[in-house]
Amino acid sequence: MRCRARTTGPALGRKRVRLIGWFFILFLWLTASAYAQDLTKIRLMVLPFEINAGSDLDYLREGLPKLLIQSLREQGFVVQDFQETLKIVEDQQVDYLDLATVKDLALLGNAQYAVYGNFNQVGETISIDARLVEAFGLKTPRALFVVKKGTINILPAIEELAAKIKLELLKKERITEIEVKGTKILDKDVVLLRLKIQKGDIFDPKQINTELKRLFDLGYFDDVQFKVSDLPEGKKITIIVKEKPLIQAISVIGADAIDEDDILEVMSTKTGSVLNPKILAEDLNKIRELYRKKGYYQAKVSYELEQTDTRQARLNIKVKEGEKLYIKKIRIEGARQLDPDDLKDQLALAERGLFSWLTGSGVLKEELLERDAAALEAYYGNRGFLDARVGQPEIEFKDDGIYITFKVIEGQRYKVGKIDFKGDILVSEDKLRNIIKLDDLAEEDEYFDRSVMRHDLQALADYYTDFGYAFAESDVKLDKDKKNNKINVTYILNKGQKIFIRRVTIDGNTKTRDNVIRREMRLSDGDQFSGSALRRSNIRLNKLDYFETVEIETLPTDSPDQMDLKVKVKEKATGMLSLGAGYSSLDKFFVSGQIQERNLFGKGYVLGLKGTFSGRKTTYDFSFWNPHLHDSKLGIGGDLYLIDEEFFDYDKKSTGGKIKFAYPLGEYTRLYWNYRLEQYAITNVSDSADEDIKALKGENWASALYVAASRDTTNRRLNPSKGSINSLSIEYAGGLIGGDDNFIKYIFDSSIYYPLFKETVFHWHGRAGYVTPNSDDEIPSFERFYIGGINSVRGYPGREIAPKYDNGDYKGGNKVFFTNFEYLFPLNKEIGLMGLVFFDAGNAWDETEGIDLDLYKSVGAGIRWYSPLGPLRLEYGYGLDELDGEKHSKLEFSVGQFF
Repeated sequence: MRCRARTTGPALGRKRVRLIGWFFILFLWLTASAYAQDLTKIRLMVLPFEINAGSDLDYLREGLPKLLIQSLREQGFVVQDFQETLKIVEDQQVDYLDLATVKDLALLGNAQYAVYGNFNQVGETISIDARLVEAFGLKTPRALFVVKKGTINILPAIEELAAKIKLELLKKERITEIEVKGTKILDKDVVLLRLKIQKGDIFDPKQINTELKRLFDLGYFDDVQFKVSDLPEGKKITIIVKEKPLIQAISVIGADAIDEDDILEVMSTKTGSVLNPKILAEDLNKIRELYRKKGYYQAKVSYELEQTDTRQARLNIKVKEGEKLYIKKIRIEGARQLDPDDLKDQLALAERGLFSWLTGSGVLKEELLERDAAALEAYYGNRGFLDARVGQPEIEFKDDGIYITFKVIEGQRYKVGKIDFKGDILVSEDKLRNIIKLDDLAEEDEYFDRSVMRHDLQALADYYTDFGYAFAESDVKLDKDKKNNKINVTYILNKGQKIFIRRVTIDGNTKTRDNVIRREMRLSDGDQFSGSALRRSNIRLNKLDYFETVEIETLPTDSPDQMDLKVKVKEKATGMLSLGAGYSSLDKFFVSGQIQERNLFGKGYVLGLKGTFSGRKTTYDFSFWNPHLHDSKLGIGGDLYLIDEEFFDYDKKSTGGKIKFAYPLGEYTRLYWNYRLEQYAITNVSDSADEDIKALKGENWASALYVAASRDTTNRRLNPSKGSINSLSIEYAGGLIGGDDNFIKYIFDSSIYYPLFKETVFHWHGRAGYVTPNSDDEIPSFERFYIGGINSVRGYPGREIAPKYDNGDYKGGNKVFFTNFEYLFPLNKEIGLMGLVFFDAGNAWDETEGIDLDLYKSVGAGIRWYSPLGPLRLEYGYGLDELDGEKHSKLEFSVGQFF
């Protein structure tokens, strides 16, 4: 038997239920009495619901009433079993449900209330339309509605219906109206939107008290009152507020070190807003923090109100700045076995010094205090003090500056004891000992060094990754031998699963083509994983200098022995339009301009046009370079140039071009070769010039073949911090390839970069050259060697360290050597500003002289800025030796690549 419930309209047909009058009147009276005495004992009947939905929801014909019965029982009601209800419906032969029939069925089921209705589904929307019917007919039936989105919310909809039924039956008082009074400046919604109680909620005095406190804590009101009144439908809540005054204007009094606009900008309190002491207190803290960042740690910030009436006021921010304080002294208490000065060198914070105006040192940055405490602890740990502890820094503000104290407990000091290996041993222990460095400390009876141990752990894990074990791990077990003051170390190796590369994907490149990125990768689809190949791929992509960031992400796959590599790049502008100016002892004042695109069409092509103009030299150069012809390893390109240059005794104007090639020889070495064809004219030859120079006067041709091998292991294209660049080149001119110039020139050039502490770098550069005739002709003077100036031996005039003719004119050497020692340190890492000190030495010799150690030497300092327009140099050199009978010093500035 199937029942269909209807919530509206007359009954379509039913068989009336016969009742015995006086018996049921007595029953109604008894039931009503019980209901009045104990509402929690209400007995309910849930009748079948009409289901207006797809066939997949037919289960709800029995399921919905049963779920509703369960929810009502959980609410505390007594609900008749659904099978008993169905039996009553069948016994009465009910076909349709209407109000009269539902009342009769409720009475037959001994229930005070009955629930019936229908379930509807329209698209994704579901709804339950129910009626709560009192069996006695003393109360109007209540219509209850629940609407939800999606069939997944059927159970929540039934639970919500049960909750609504409870509200109806228990007769809780509801909030029927909420009114706000007293707002003149603020909108009423400022109050209403912050209330958790809403119209229709059950009235709860405790919750009302909580709401009152919440509104008062907002800070906008001097007084908040809640009044409750009764209406026929429920409770009316009236909220009466007394607003704080409106901020008519804001003034800052006593601020000199910080601009008033900067103070007002950090404040959340604005003109036209209502005064809120809570927000204002936060604003005062923000202002104090502004002053702290400027070094005014004793600044006092307060406020006062100028109130003309109760509705508006002027807010005055009062500042007493005090004196600007710098770090006067840093103390390290408890340091007995290590030099406190060495410890202070490890700190990011520093005392005020002579160059603090440039370096920014001496300013207390409180976020660095914790870092410095950790740095001290690490420094101790790297020198055998494994038990060392550094306490929280103590700061004392005095009238003459800031005093910072670090308290240290050094503890026992340990040396390196025995070193063992356990776990997955893939190679001999001798091979593993060649990888680690801690054993060297053990052999030398040195103190234990945590940083060396961490290096060893990483080196061992990295070594295993080159066997394909991408997730290899290394751990360590330390045993303290306190009796002998030694640490015994056991490295524990876990190789994990061998991994292969399933697929390499590229992400983030909108301009650069995939093949340009893939050809720099040292791992591709199907390769066995290699940690060193992955790191090398990252370095090669960064050295392209096409991207702001490069990240190679490893992704798991469904197969445990495979992974994907995702190369994520963020591209940056590779086109450049730059103008520069500078001064050097050789070229004097000069200007330069350049237009260049380093990633033309996203294919990695380089196209550029450059011009340089100075008192001595004018250069135009048009160049093109394709580093991978048809994606092969062969690079090809060319230059066209025009150079007009003044030498000591003549002028030289050259027009020519080069065709250039390159090919890799292994991972780090490249072979370069080019052919140069040039026509040049020698003019304005001095009457006192040597005969060798006069012989060059007029039009000449130069034909030269150049070959070089260069090995580059640096980590960056600009501003490298580690690695080396070594090159050997040979230039062959004249002879078999014709031309008026006949010589063979050999040059060896080397640069080494070594990282030191605190991101400082040691850089050594050296160059040696030799040129010899290729026929009976003399070597042209402009192909000989001259040094001096910013690119060789600084502090001396450009090109003036060179042999001379008998008449005093510069001849140039056929042999040259110079070297540069530099120590570079960051001045401002954010903008790429570096400082340096240097020592240079070098000389040039002619055919009649042998190479000796009588070198011209200089010392100096400078600043380098790795600017968006290219590297800029400002360097001062002081010559330690006399040149032409006098001492020299030079301040020089240049734009361009560093040596």
